[in-house]
Amino acid sequence: MSYLIGIDLGTSSVKAIVMDVEGDVIAHAQESYSIQVPEIGYAEQSPNVWWSATVNVLRTILEKEHVDPALIGGIGLSGQMHGLVLVDHKGEVVRPAIIWSDQRSKTQVEKINQLIQQEQVIDSMMNSVSTGFAISSLLWVKENEPENYAKAATILLPKDYIRYRLTGELAVEVTDASSTLAFDVAKRKWATSLINKLGIKENLFPPCYEPYEVAGEITTCAAEETGLQKGIPVVFGGGDQFMQAVGNGIVFPGIVSSNIGTGGQIAVMAEKPVYDPQLRTNTFCHIHPDTWNIQGSSLNSGLSLSWLKSNVLRANDFQTLTKMAETIAPGSEGLIFLPYLTGERTPHLDPNAKGIFFGLTLKHRDDHLVRAVMEGVTYSLRDSLEIIESLGIHANRVIASGGGAKSRLWLQIQADIFNKPVYTTKTNEEACVGAAIIAGVGVGIYPSLEEACKKLISFHSEIVEPIRENVEIYSHYYELFKELYKRNRDLFVFV
Repeated sequence: MSYLIGIDLGTSSVKAIVMDVEGDVIAHAQESYSIQVPEIGYAEQSPNVWWSATVNVLRTILEKEHVDPALIGGIGLSGQMHGLVLVDHKGEVVRPAIIWSDQRSKTQVEKINQLIQQEQVIDSMMNSVSTGFAISSLLWVKENEPENYAKAATILLPKDYIRYRLTGELAVEVTDASSTLAFDVAKRKWATSLINKLGIKENLFPPCYEPYEVAGEITTCAAEETGLQKGIPVVFGGGDQFMQAVGNGIVFPGIVSSNIGTGGQIAVMAEKPVYDPQLRTNTFCHIHPDTWNIQGSSLNSGLSLSWLKSNVLRANDFQTLTKMAETIAPGSEGLIFLPYLTGERTPHLDPNAKGIFFGLTLKHRDDHLVRAVMEGVTYSLRDSLEIIESLGIHANRVIASGGGAKSRLWLQIQADIFNKPVYTTKTNEEACVGAAIIAGVGVGIYPSLEEACKKLISFHSEIVEPIRENVEIYSHYYELFKELYKRNRDLFVFV
């Protein structure tokens, strides 16, 4: 029997699974790491730390179930999006990676977005640039660290660095490349005109391929470090949002994905490259040449609950928080949380946005804080859902994934705030599974992505339906949630 490996390089940890061709996960491992904050608003990670953690989880999954490396038929990758990895001519890392939640490039974002408007290339770019995107981070490096910019020979996305260490090949694929915002999303190629007008070296941008193409093979060096066998094919894979979609079986148009991880995303597959005229959402290339992903992103989803757990309540685990929140009625008795702890992307594109607890009174307890955070995160995702539906893209159900799919309470909050039934798959570690499925398609084990998902992905029988009374309560507080940002927006810059 052949096995497939899926690797997901996340923001807080790297995970890997071994999956058989019937979709059964036989081994899983995870290793955590932290975000470095050298200055307020900065967010960096070391690619070498990523690699070390990846080596450890690969060795663990092979040894845990005594998997014969000779039976591994293919490896696929998933990873946190937008981050900038710079390597020199020897393939060595030039500086720590600037990741998606970094806020330092505000000046560069303004410059790039003005250029996009001036050049009238919105129909090909389909996005505005935000802080934390690779192109704005790269321009920041060029303008603030010229010595590092001069050393750089190639830019990569986070997971692409791991694939480089596995195969020795420097390349990217379209889903992650389109999230750099140095990409012509409509034509699925680098936006060389924009790159040149920004004065950035065009040769920094490596060849770009489709997610299911084979990128290379495990090298002798990588085999010695990881315990894998030399010559195993490695498939490109994609950004974590896309691999989670595959792991949830969302490879057809018209299904909304609600992912609550460190960040959060509302996304839907589309067969046409449509975009929000106000550029509040993102349109990225999806897993097939004729598909696109319309996505709204929240920077502070699971991150908000993690912050509350660790920095405010000093709780031991998330299960404790969920039990606390279950004691509180929908609406948190008037307590509303704005989850903008590191600024916000959709719908505000505001790196200065701040978090707020609004409506505190003497009756509120720790339990209210927890539920208000869970609700506030979901309100922020509803912002994205409403924009997507305004584009004429409608779906009558939501598939939840990430940490927000592991809590029955949070599933109900999503159903009530979105006013849509919420489904969950039986898949654990959706991004890893998606990466493994992509690998299977790439090496020919499965005839197509659609056939693979039909075969391998199944749903839980319980469907979480919206509760009418809760929908009404949340509709009221959602309007207040939106007003809170509007009325405080001008004050955030002074904090």
